[in-house]
Amino acid sequence: MGVFFITGTSSGFGAEIAKEALNAGHKVIATSRDAGKLGELKSLGAYTLSLDINGSDASIQSVVKEAASVYGNIDVLVNNAGYILEGAIEEAS
Repeated sequence: MGVFFITGTSSGFGAEIAKEALNAGHKVIATSRDAGKLGELKSLGAYTLSLDINGSDASIQSVVKEAASVYGNIDVLVNNAGYILEGAIEEAS
């Protein structure tokens, strides 16, 4: 089975993709800005890391290096991290 590296797994699609991958027998490295929010995924067997994709290149590279060292490789990258800005067009920046 493959090794999934998934960003933005604290909720929504990222969390659901991670759960499905784990249920299918894959290894999962789940990331979020706050790894403390990933308790459920950790209890299901995911390796969890804090990763802010808006951080410095060096901090991102450090997390990716750690992730790759966990299982020796990364087979699937799901870059799901993001944010939403809601509001009327006149109110949004």
